[in-house]
Amino acid sequence: MIKPIQAKMLMFDLDDTLVDDGIATETAAKALFGKYNPWQADDALSHWKRALKLHYPAFLQGKLSAAEMRQARAREALQDKSLSADAAEQAFEYFMQQYIDATVLYGDTLACLDQLKQQGWRLALVSNGPEDMQQRKVRAAGLFDYFEFVLTAEAAGVAKPKAEIFQQAAQLAKLELSQCCYVGDNLVNDAQGSNAAGMSSVWLQRSKSCEPEYQPLENVNWTIASLNQLHQCIGLT
Repeated sequence: MIKPIQAKMLMFDLDDTLVDDGIATETAAKALFGKYNPWQADDALSHWKRALKLHYPAFLQGKLSAAEMRQARAREALQDKSLSADAAEQAFEYFMQQYIDATVLYGDTLACLDQLKQQGWRLALVSNGPEDMQQRKVRAAGLFDYFEFVLTAEAAGVAKPKAEIFQQAAQLAKLELSQCCYVGDNLVNDAQGSNAAGMSSVWLQRSKSCEPEYQPLENVNWTIASLNQLHQCIGLT
């Protein structure tokens, strides 16, 4: 008989797990280009994604500070290497304001979190995003009061899928890694990374329509298609 994961605490990813990052990013990118480069507005999202791909990994690897990453992304996206640090920060902040205004939760997020809190689960967030950006998202989405703490890659000094960030999260919770379960949409960073570190893991695949599946891949305890299915995979100890 397949048994649910037994844990004392659930830890969640944020973007594309609880918050629809895609909608907010597209909305904010279009607004940014509408203000700065209106002649490129139709390609705003592709430019923004290119800048993310080029410069975000260096931030996660500790090669760029959060400020350096923001400025590099603004210059790359807007294709203006001459932007001063202040001007690049202003452009990125304009993007962030639009992003925050467009932040929306998935339809199953609050129902899932409410049910978990009612059942007595301890909850936390562990994210690869920059500290200020992720904290603003959490508050804008109305999620702050659900979680004991929010641990970001910037605050931890290390990013998922490295074991150290999950170890720090367990230490903050004053629990063993084996007493924690991690839920996220990214196979490598979230599901396999947390599992390899010693946590149980649930891989959320929103793009699929399927029933919960036990041990679908190495270093993944369960996969689900919706947070509405999470209760089928977990048990509070």
